[in-house]
Amino acid sequence: MDTQFQRLEHYLDKYEQSWPLSGTVLIAQRGEIKLHKAYGYANLEHQVPNTLDTKFRIWSLTKSFTGMAILMLKEQKLLRLEDPILKYLPQQHALEGITILHLLGHTSGIANYTSIPEYNQKLNKLKLTPQEMLQLFVSQPPAFMPGTSFAYNNSGYYLLGMIIEKITGMTFEDYITTFILQPLGMVNTGVYNNQLIIQKLASPYHSSWGEYTQGEYIDMSSILSAGGMYSTAADLFLWDQALYSDQLVSHNTLEMAFHSSNLKYRFGWFLDERFDRKRMYHGGAYRGFRSELHRYPEDQTSVIMLTNYDCVPVTKLTESLAGLVFGEPERVPVSPHAFPLDDNIYASYMGTYEGYGCKASVERSGQDYYFVWNDVEVTPFYPISETRFHHTKHDSEYEFKRNVQGELSFLGMHKKQDKSL
Repeated sequence: MDTQFQRLEHYLDKYEQSWPLSGTVLIAQRGEIKLHKAYGYANLEHQVPNTLDTKFRIWSLTKSFTGMAILMLKEQKLLRLEDPILKYLPQQHALEGITILHLLGHTSGIANYTSIPEYNQKLNKLKLTPQEMLQLFVSQPPAFMPGTSFAYNNSGYYLLGMIIEKITGMTFEDYITTFILQPLGMVNTGVYNNQLIIQKLASPYHSSWGEYTQGEYIDMSSILSAGGMYSTAADLFLWDQALYSDQLVSHNTLEMAFHSSNLKYRFGWFLDERFDRKRMYHGGAYRGFRSELHRYPEDQTSVIMLTNYDCVPVTKLTESLAGLVFGEPERVPVSPHAFPLDDNIYASYMGTYEGYGCKASVERSGQDYYFVWNDVEVTPFYPISETRFHHTKHDSEYEFKRNVQGELSFLGMHKKQDKSL
């Protein structure tokens, strides 16, 4: 390992001394792995450490595989990006006017099922058929007319999985495995279905009062092509490298998909600029597992991070590591100083915030500030400004916001009004 990448390892070692760190990290440049290291535990109950071949659920990073499957079917002339969804799901008249391209770019306007309260309250724990899934979000009013706005949307990628199955006559899992994973040698990657025993699959963990708790059970029947896959950092490096080649689709198709548009989201990837370089990236986060794959194609540099602790801020860490690769100064986060918050200000924050079928109850006990997530997990925090708070044990911040009407929101949810007032 050269001096530059020893600096990255040193950064992670220092980070681990101050904050929880679990999972695997892989950093590569020009086709060569420069850093590949495991931290923490795959299973806390049995004290099983994470290793380089530990598997993690990658959630929405799955979308990059779904997008590639659509590109492959397009190149084989089995579909057109302009095809209306009704061509494949003719009974779903509520989807009229929506094309495959709308689904790919999150511009369809259909309801996002993971934002529907009933889904987060109980349906995500039940085995749902495709028809039950369709009914769940097709029955909701659209957010906007197709093509007129952008809103990240899991429903669109679930529908893309249905279209892949309709065209190929194969399950999403079988298609991805046969035509993407096996040709690339990604033997440690697959679609998780709650049934098979997956060797070396990490267990997910949340936290309460800063102590680890079991991750919440989710039935994967409602996730699939929107976020149902698991992988390793090494396999995701193979995935990253395939996007520089014509192993799956031609260079012309890759150019059309990712380099010939000003759009910010294409075929399962966010596209932007970071550190004065073009970036292609995606992540996933849900119920304990978090994943990030950040690609800087012009430098052929990639940073991959997977974790099974939901308190590890992998998005921030992945960006910090990329910054170090590109010469940014090393700044290991430290606990911010406490801010002398007026009691009346905190009292105004206290109460219940609700949205998407979830809630956070902001409370206090003496001088201890905290919020309770869904009546189960307690997050202790302390003020670092009038509106921002920091977790007492984890590298996480939270902020209270007011709109122009003075209404409070927290974690993207609005404060419930006290009807007794």
